[in-house]
Amino acid sequence: MLTSLSYREKTLYASLVAELVVYGPYFFLHEQNSVNKVAGMIIAIIVLQIILQSIIAALTRNRVTDERDRLIELRGYRAGYLTLASLMVLGLGMLWFHATVGHIRLDGRMVGLHFLSVFFGMLIIADITKTAAQIVAYRRAL
Repeated sequence: MLTSLSYREKTLYASLVAELVVYGPYFFLHEQNSVNKVAGMIIAIIVLQIILQSIIAALTRNRVTDERDRLIELRGYRAGYLTLASLMVLGLGMLWFHATVGHIRLDGRMVGLHFLSVFFGMLIIADITKTAAQIVAYRRAL
């Protein structure tokens, strides 16, 4: 199956796998989040992406992109942007609601780390949505 995929599809699948491997534990081990953990994940995803994309580029002969690739990329970015914007509105609405009800005190030390964790999670979800939307668009184009 991998030999029938275009170069761009291979890179998208590699990106999705790298994102799920690196960011997957983030959502299940959220009690242990810290600035160092987030920075470590960002460095890990960069290194893993460089390795995977280098291997794919070395093994793929035809790396030409066309108009269809550009349109699919734009659709993916649109899906990721809409996901991020929706999650930001939802998150800010939930923050306002919990602050109004009195469940959150905004003077605590952990509020900054909590914001970092929540908004970093939103970025992760938006990026995975972007990649998945591009993969679906390639599969539908066949």
